[in-house]
Amino acid sequence: MRKNTAFLNPVTIGIISLILFFGCATKKEKETRKVMLEILNSSLRHENFFVRSAAAKAIGEMGDSKFIAMLIPSFKDPMAFVRLFTVESIAQLHGPDTLKLLLAAGVDPDPMVRIAVVKALDELAKDDGKIDSIPIEKILAPFTKDSDSTVLLFAKAALAKRGNEKMFMEIQSALDSHETLYPAIVALGRTKSARAVPILAKTLQDPDSTVRMFSAEALGEIEDPSAFALLTVLTKDKETPVRGAAATSLGKIGDKKAIPILEGLLNDPEIRVALSAAEGSAHYGKTRLDIYEKALQHADYGVRHSAIGSLQKIAGKEALPLLIKALLDEAPRVRIAAVRAIGAISGPEAIPVLQPALHDPDLSVRAYAAGNLGRWIR
Repeated sequence: MRKNTAFLNPVTIGIISLILFFGCATKKEKETRKVMLEILNSSLRHENFFVRSAAAKAIGEMGDSKFIAMLIPSFKDPMAFVRLFTVESIAQLHGPDTLKLLLAAGVDPDPMVRIAVVKALDELAKDDGKIDSIPIEKILAPFTKDSDSTVLLFAKAALAKRGNEKMFMEIQSALDSHETLYPAIVALGRTKSARAVPILAKTLQDPDSTVRMFSAEALGEIEDPSAFALLTVLTKDKETPVRGAAATSLGKIGDKKAIPILEGLLNDPEIRVALSAAEGSAHYGKTRLDIYEKALQHADYGVRHSAIGSLQKIAGKEALPLLIKALLDEAPRVRIAAVRAIGAISGPEAIPVLQPALHDPDLSVRAYAAGNLGRWIR
């Protein structure tokens, strides 16, 4: 990892910048806004698809529907990855034409994009099961007949979650096919139905560790205490991903008997399992920043990246010192994760902290910094 050789550590720099920023906020905001928009506009047209996707996602994190117009051309990007991020951002911004734009993307030739559309529609549906006064059943009907098994199963899960018994039974039937086993397991979790717990109990016996991992994650999505015993057994699985998934899910089900189990997993020899246990423990009011600090010093940038993603989900502003330090990480993807996490868990105080990232050597980092500064600079 890159070492900070400056005389002031990142936390001190952030505090000093915060003090200086509010002394002349108006002028700095105008200058910063100009730089932000220049970065995002140029990034959307960059030859590297990863940069374009970063810009598309970053615009969604600005949280203002007036920026939807910037994203419209990205629906025709040659790379599906960019189009997927565009769908996610359109859903985040949710303007008057969001439903129309999502449905247009729903015929995208790449199933990955169509999956993103179904997930977005599911999340946008209000308590009455409607989007813009249109019933979700009508909106999702075409997707339940999609040529891709994951697309149709996710659409059926969205309807089953809202009480459609036929869709639930069809997802259960899909478990019998090896071809649709994985997406069916995930779809069962997305139904949020406790009825899926005994069904998933059978898949937990599968010799394939990936099946067990998906099943453990699905139980966490359902968030029902009846899964406690099943998940407890999985915390002793020989495979790291399975133990990690079980630990995360134990945190979601809301059974306080999970606390001592999770505390034991904090000492797991695999740091990824310890991270999952720390995330699970946070749901019971026990935030272990020491585990995250250890993970952020790990040689594997993937571990560092995962640690920041977890912090974004479960931590508050108490995690800012760790995240600010991560802005100096040698891996661009770790710096990206740090920028996004700071933007998500902070308020306007994030402005002076993130401003230096507008000049990061990596353009994708600069794009995400622009988007997350856009949360507070309009």
